[in-house]
Amino acid sequence: MRVDFLRWTLVPAFAALFLALAGCSKDSAEPDRPAVKPVEDAISQIVSLVAPSGGVAVVMRELDVSGMSAERFRSVLEEFRAENVTVWMPGEDRWLLIGWNGDGKVSLASALETFAVDPESTASMPETFASYVGLREEIMPAFQSRLEGNVVAEWFVPRSLPFIDWLDDSGIDRDILRTTRAEIRSMQIARRLVLEGNAIARTAKDKKDEEAAAAKWATAYLRNPRDPMLLERLDRLARNAQGFLEVGKVLQAMKCYETMLLVNPNDAVAVHNFGVCLKKIGKVDLAEKALERARKLQK
Repeated sequence: MRVDFLRWTLVPAFAALFLALAGCSKDSAEPDRPAVKPVEDAISQIVSLVAPSGGVAVVMRELDVSGMSAERFRSVLEEFRAENVTVWMPGEDRWLLIGWNGDGKVSLASALETFAVDPESTASMPETFASYVGLREEIMPAFQSRLEGNVVAEWFVPRSLPFIDWLDDSGIDRDILRTTRAEIRSMQIARRLVLEGNAIARTAKDKKDEEAAAAKWATAYLRNPRDPMLLERLDRLARNAQGFLEVGKVLQAMKCYETMLLVNPNDAVAVHNFGVCLKKIGKVDLAEKALERARKLQK
């Protein structure tokens, strides 16, 4: 059976950033950006999802795939000792293999209950499936293609959405099951948009390409603003911007903040810092509007 994996095409450019609000005369302090660890949180949530598996012994391996070749990844998959192996991608470079033996399935009812009562959970149970790729046998056909260079996530994510038949949904109310499955499907669609944006950004040649990537991320953000791979991307943009500012590269920092705002126009920290950058390059009127916008968002 032929499996189609994700291959990307460009989309129309995203709408330009718009900051048309009344100005003010005094800068506000930079809003606090909460510390984020989306990938670490996602890994913990994935483990919590699979843990209530009715006594099935679960084995897990976390992978750092930065610099890993496709052939090496294939070897890792084949050497992983479990009959049922699931592949997860919470981050661009941090992937996860979780497996178990026998015919045991993960109880959907137990998973839903675990997430409902866990005060530490930062995502719903369906949102955790944003990182799910498929069973080992579902992604092995990707190796039939010529995969050169270091692995990237979209090589192994099929276009078709997984059914996830290793979830035991017995005893679940029909309406709850329908809603849960629909939410999982929505998270899977959002992740494919994130990956498409990542792929476009990786080979971007001009501003049009960069805006096309941001458009994909923005659409994904509307579906799932807590997708860990997307949050990882936004966090990287924020850290890159700060690094540019520290060495006086204001225009490069502005580019990072602009991308962040194309994805999430209501990011108060990014709006504030974009305004600070505008002031540094002499665009005082626009800077005041951005800073006022940041104050209103902060409230």
